[in-house]
Amino acid sequence: MMNDYKDFNRVLRSALVGEERSKVKLLDMLDPLIRSSIKRYCPVFNEFDDLYSDGKAIVLSCIEDFDNKRSFLKYVKLSLMYFYLDTYKYLLKVSSDVHDNPSSDDEDLSIFDSLDAGVDIEGDFLESERLGILKDAIDSLTPRQETVVRLFFYERLALSEIADFLGISKRTVINLKVSAINNIRKFISCHYK
Repeated sequence: MMNDYKDFNRVLRSALVGEERSKVKLLDMLDPLIRSSIKRYCPVFNEFDDLYSDGKAIVLSCIEDFDNKRSFLKYVKLSLMYFYLDTYKYLLKVSSDVHDNPSSDDEDLSIFDSLDAGVDIEGDFLESERLGILKDAIDSLTPRQETVVRLFFYERLALSEIADFLGISKRTVINLKVSAINNIRKFISCHYK
């Protein structure tokens, strides 16, 4: 067991400095983690090949982005978990959309026949404009603030989960969130009045 740990650390150090053979070896060593993450977080087995390829890409991305400030294995586990959970939500939504909208013979319908009388084109336009303003405001944040905002508001992670994922204290996450919200408000008030 101890030799496995030493071997893993040796391969990891080599992979982190860009050694391609070590990256391949590390992927092989983390193969069980990728497979178990799919089974646990995204059990859509007809998509297994794609999910497995994505998992390998996530591990390679983790090698490139790793900052040595936390446990590499924990970083990879969290990255795989968040990716597969997001993918699972997406696949469930796509599956339900497909089953909710049975295909019919739409060839005889004109575009006006298919428009719903309850469609609010002006409201949809205004909503997309507001989302564009919000996107610009979020893009103006520092990378760390943007990450915290996306994890908190879009991924619905708890502050402590964000702290673990980023390898920083919960207090730092709170400060980043507060300053990000203040910066978003300032950006919107300065640019869109």
